[in-house]
Amino acid sequence: MNGKKGKRGKAGGGDGISRRDFLKKSSIVAAGAIAGTGIFGNGPYVFTPAYAAVELRTVGLAVSIIPDIQKKATEDLKMKVIGQALGSEAMVQKQRNQPEQYEISEGYFYDLDITWPGYQPIDTKRIKDWDKLNPLVTEGYLDPKSNKIRADGSMGDGDAPRKLFYVDNNGQITRKKGRWVTMVPAFHNADSLGYNADEIPYPVTSWGELFNPKWKGKTAILDVANIGTQDTALAMQAIGAAKFKDMGNMTRKEIDTLIDFLIQKKKEGHFRAFWGTFPQSVQLMVSGEVVIESMWSPAVTVARTKGTNCVYADMAKEGYRGWHGGFAISKDVKGKTLDACYNYINWWCSGWAGAFVGRQGYYMHWQEKVKKFLTSAEWDYWYEGTPAKTKIVAPDGTQIAKVGEVRDGGSYYKRMGNIYSWNSFPKEIDYMVKRWNELKAA
Repeated sequence: MNGKKGKRGKAGGGDGISRRDFLKKSSIVAAGAIAGTGIFGNGPYVFTPAYAAVELRTVGLAVSIIPDIQKKATEDLKMKVIGQALGSEAMVQKQRNQPEQYEISEGYFYDLDITWPGYQPIDTKRIKDWDKLNPLVTEGYLDPKSNKIRADGSMGDGDAPRKLFYVDNNGQITRKKGRWVTMVPAFHNADSLGYNADEIPYPVTSWGELFNPKWKGKTAILDVANIGTQDTALAMQAIGAAKFKDMGNMTRKEIDTLIDFLIQKKKEGHFRAFWGTFPQSVQLMVSGEVVIESMWSPAVTVARTKGTNCVYADMAKEGYRGWHGGFAISKDVKGKTLDACYNYINWWCSGWAGAFVGRQGYYMHWQEKVKKFLTSAEWDYWYEGTPAKTKIVAPDGTQIAKVGEVRDGGSYYKRMGNIYSWNSFPKEIDYMVKRWNELKAA
């Protein structure tokens, strides 16, 4: 792995192992995976019923671990697929420490500093149409003409997935392109604030709205230290209360500035709640307890299906907080089960599952395949950002957009091409978690 990433501090696990130690261990694990599993030289991907005896266990967040998807995969692949949805901390701990208890990880690039020791390198030659993967992860930008995500020419603050993508011959994460990768890129999005448009009667276009005194006692933030700090830092910066050099890798001084500010806001009664899962965020919004909060796209979708006029704020001026998930394979997997893992990953990337999560507002790679499973009206609404030609429905068929309505934030290129900061695992994570806990206890 490159020097900058390797110099990061402790990873934040209970055993106190540093990021450097994790990556040293991961190089041994990964190299062993390359040498011992016979994944060099395997044939191309095909769907096959040959794995009927295989029971594939996949673990992740509720973002992708969805019963309808596992059911469809089981039917199409003729093998049993069992999904386990966990909270963020439990997911990361299992992916890192219990690779024998899953075959597929539906994880996230920003967790790779911790989870990589539990995985084996993925052979891109076994991924169908790998050359058609869009450049967001392979290059770090979407538009080849601009060669950037942010206006300053960068990939954005924090752990852009491009920084944690490729694996060298020694099993270490590297910036240099090659055949082997950490994860197959999949579901991703540009996160924002959700708000009740019946209570806030004007378009929200700034993170700073989270700290508007009008909404005192009616705001909520995500209770994940390394993500909740980014949402609130973006909001604090937007109101001119502080400036952060790198939202995804704050210094101790910056963490103190942020947490001290948040503690004061909490003492003033500004926050109604800290939420841990998107169903909790939905309940807060639908019940009327909050009018604006950190929110994920499917939570906005569900809130709308329940009759709440929930809108995802358009952060075109200030930029979004980006995140990117994908598929990794447990280091313990080999042989026939390894083949089944590649089948499952290729199935996920073949369009149907991407269309399913697309109706929740998430994006996928290999978008021409996804497009085949969406109506033209759905494609234009979710990916092109154009006014809905017909009513737009959620996966359960409930209407979430009327004819003429436009997706909050517009097109894929407008939203994912405007990431201010990516979800990250900062070098000061131990200190950040300590201060975050002080905030919650205040």
